[in-house]
Amino acid sequence: MLANTTTTAGRRFQRAASSAALIGRVHQQHSSAALIAGVHRQCSALPGQRCPFTPADKRFVMPLVVQTPKFHPRDLITFRGYQQGAIAWLQYGTAVGAVYFIAGPLFHGMLADVTWGIGVTSIALLIRGLLGIIVGPLTGWLVHRYGVRPVVMAGGAFTAGFTALTGTTQNAFQFVLVFGVALTVADGLMGHIPAATVVQNWFISRRAVVMGLVNSGAGIGGLVFAPLMAVLVRDLGWRQALFVLGGMIFVLAIPSMLLRNRPRDVGQWVDGVPGRVIPEHGDEDVIGTAQQRVNQILRTPAFWMIFIIFGIEAWALGVYAAYQVLYLETVGITALEASTAVGAAAGFAAVSGIVFSRLNDRISPYYVLLASTLSMTIGSVIFITTTSTAPLYLYSLFFGAGYGLLVPTIPVAISRYFGALNFSKAFGVGQIIVSVLGGLGPYITGQIVQQTGSYQIPIYLITGMLVLSVALAALARPRGKALQSVVQVDPGEQTAVAAKHVPEPASD
Repeated sequence: MLANTTTTAGRRFQRAASSAALIGRVHQQHSSAALIAGVHRQCSALPGQRCPFTPADKRFVMPLVVQTPKFHPRDLITFRGYQQGAIAWLQYGTAVGAVYFIAGPLFHGMLADVTWGIGVTSIALLIRGLLGIIVGPLTGWLVHRYGVRPVVMAGGAFTAGFTALTGTTQNAFQFVLVFGVALTVADGLMGHIPAATVVQNWFISRRAVVMGLVNSGAGIGGLVFAPLMAVLVRDLGWRQALFVLGGMIFVLAIPSMLLRNRPRDVGQWVDGVPGRVIPEHGDEDVIGTAQQRVNQILRTPAFWMIFIIFGIEAWALGVYAAYQVLYLETVGITALEASTAVGAAAGFAAVSGIVFSRLNDRISPYYVLLASTLSMTIGSVIFITTTSTAPLYLYSLFFGAGYGLLVPTIPVAISRYFGALNFSKAFGVGQIIVSVLGGLGPYITGQIVQQTGSYQIPIYLITGMLVLSVALAALARPRGKALQSVVQVDPGEQTAVAAKHVPEPASD
């Protein structure tokens, strides 16, 4: 009976899709109600065709249908959006991998050679986080006003210079000023906000899959730079290691000269589909998202819930990246093994982002946020019990896969719920929460460790906060079309599908 019911439902959906194809969907956007009504009118006009449902029927909810040509390898050359994504991948990977993930190996080599202790490094990390209160909104405004290219170019040059300058610091004040303040401002200009803005401006239908690829740059950057920094510090010393790292950042920043803000800057269209653009305020894009103004976005509770989740992820990732190596040494795991585990988590994050972030193009980001926060929570629970390499890499798998999926999902969720027109400004404001929590995490951890000599309390605190993030992900439920799935339809195949599945009218 179940098989017969499933077959009947499948035939019903097939008749609906076939009838919808006959309507001739030449417009790029369709609401569920409009599509259902159109199917009902069309199939009612066909002799012998029984309508699968009526416009008032609540038993069946149609997904959003978007006409987008299938991807072909030649698109990588003909559509410059993919080239822009590749450059954003490189810049974001450098910004995160060569600045963020090297903190653990750097501190391990530096603290044994300087007169200041872990309290100073925790203050520097706190300042780096709290400065995001200013740097995030400022970067978002600069990108919206001047475009991504000049912002990222300046960020790359200054990041390279201040990384090398950190290697010349002689006291705690100089270290905090250069590593905690100057490097934070510079790195923010080539980081997540510009990279995410590139993707939101160039893509709609394939936004999530490209965002996942771009975000994988951070994971791959961590996979490369964390163990590389450990080797450089071991062989050259921490100061010389920073000089080498600064030179590498400068070279990797050169391709940012090729960045462009929007497809129309080079005579192309969003997704490479002629006529497709990011619409103006109040208008809906091809997936039914109304472009909201910043003040409208900031009045929505779901917006703040999403960024609290992002902030909790920043807290957890910041603590694990900065202190994981030091903590694991206390349970008998070597610094090289611990640094490799940091890199492994980054590698799992990269794979997760590439493989699973495409789900956001098919289903609502709401459900992907739930899955990613749950995965991070499981990983943190495993980390609590870690005393050997086997559970350590299991933690790297769950935690890395979770944040690797969460980070690209956040910007996709923002643009899916509120539109891409004011993405960089809204995202910059949301970064205030991320910066506060991301800065407080390492600082509070450092203070607790300095007072108690134990890492247990910070680790349990992280795990509890991640449980909270799962609850917030469940509460941050969007309204309307943002919960609907999206079906990509190749217009070139539509007529063939209709001809195959829709019966011919009965002859006289």
